[in-house]
Amino acid sequence: MPQMQEMLAHLLEDHKITENEVDMIRSQIVEEGALDLDDVEFLVRVLCEASEVCASFDDLFFPVLKNVILQDGKIGADEQFYLLKMLYSDGCIRESETRFLLELRQEADHVSPEFESLCEVALNAHPTNWDVGGQPAPVS
Repeated sequence: MPQMQEMLAHLLEDHKITENEVDMIRSQIVEEGALDLDDVEFLVRVLCEASEVCASFDDLFFPVLKNVILQDGKIGADEQFYLLKMLYSDGCIRESETRFLLELRQEADHVSPEFESLCEVALNAHPTNWDVGGQPAPVS
């Protein structure tokens, strides 16, 4: 994990994730072996702390998340935490994130009421200009 922390600091120096950096991230994840929640945590941190990510980051990010989250066919509380962080930590809900939620909902063997609620709020939230949980930010 310390190696991933060093990589995170290096990747986020300019707050952007480029094509070349995606290759570095992919190599690091593949090198570690089986995908797990630590990989999800790392990727979500990269997404949340970067101001810009390239399209190939999404091409890596979403399949890894889906693989790990749906390993047991259901979406647990710890996995929902990372979904919430993905959705709300960067200040906007991207179209690719809403598509991903819909895919998870469809492909999971079991969907909890909490996950349904998470989906409903996120899918109905304005993509930007909101506060916690997709609620409109107060006007100053």
